[in-house]
Amino acid sequence: MELNSLFDQLHSLPTIPKVAQDLILQFDNPNTSLDAVARNIALDPVIAAKVLRLANSARFRGAREASSVEDAASRLGFNTLRTLVLASAVTGAFKTNSGFDLKGFWLHSFKVASICRLLAKSRGVAAETAFTCGMMHNIGELLIQTGAPEIAARLNRMGSGDAAGRMALETLQLGFGYPEVGAELARRWQLPTVIQQAIALQTRPHQAPIEMPLPRLMAQAVLITEAIEQHPGDLEAVKNELDSPLCEGLDLDDLLAKLPEVLEADKAFEELLN
Repeated sequence: MELNSLFDQLHSLPTIPKVAQDLILQFDNPNTSLDAVARNIALDPVIAAKVLRLANSARFRGAREASSVEDAASRLGFNTLRTLVLASAVTGAFKTNSGFDLKGFWLHSFKVASICRLLAKSRGVAAETAFTCGMMHNIGELLIQTGAPEIAARLNRMGSGDAAGRMALETLQLGFGYPEVGAELARRWQLPTVIQQAIALQTRPHQAPIEMPLPRLMAQAVLITEAIEQHPGDLEAVKNELDSPLCEGLDLDDLLAKLPEVLEADKAFEELLN
């Protein structure tokens, strides 16, 4: 199958609201103000409602209830807003058949995104761009589920315990894997080129030039997430699982010490998007 054929088989391309597209670009603009972001959020009732709901949740609620998007934006702050807008836009774009664990898919994506952000902060890479890449790292998988359902069902039955195995199965069956599909969707959504490239190169980070750290960072985040899911609550086993060339140079003790707090913080978003 040709990659374009997969997109041609979709009844309609999954879309994210124009407001959300504008917001994603706006968040990456260093001259953006919180007030300007709040005004754009107010244009989308779904995103605005989720922002208000989060601002009034137990985790963020102040002395009084936030009654406007401006109040909510001020309370949540720039980074939390960005995370919520992105997550709301991307998760709302997809519907798959009941044979695919969509909730589990997004929970895994949140974990990868959170770890991408943590890794980025430790090495001076744009943390929120890294979060976006992590959130969308396997978005191509959902396109395969919707655009090639019969092949996807066969792949689901065959199963695979890790991202590398899944990509190998997809490439064998389709001629391409989820990274190529995800990168093409990011291009059609007109997301920044750096995000397109990171998604495309995540399973072959050694091919990325040295000035492009995101593919390697994403590959590390996926490996760490898989180790956490394979050994829940057993950080020593997770550490042993990460004894690989891909993780050379990482301070694993420091990383694992920070992980519980990072993953706990993002549970609020997963709950809101159910």
